[in-house]
Amino acid sequence: MGKFDRDPTDNIIMIQTEDGDLIDKENRTVNERGYLVDPKGNIIDNKHNQIFPQSCLLNGEFPKIFPFTKLNLKKLFGDFDKDLIT
Repeated sequence: MGKFDRDPTDNIIMIQTEDGDLIDKENRTVNERGYLVDPKGNIIDNKHNQIFPQSCLLNGEFPKIFPFTKLNLKKLFGDFDKDLIT
């Protein structure tokens, strides 16, 4: 992810150049989801290593590895450790 300011609801505040390109606070190119990208649109890490090719992105988002989007700690720990999480 690029570095961004966030609004009160924790959504990133996108920065758009005069040319219409999206950048982060460090002037790095990002896609519409805020991921760092190379000139071909591939998602990259901070060292410019390709993480996901542009061909597998859907609306700028990489494929989900796990079937959930939010981690539920109560479900993860189960009943055994239920007293540790309130």
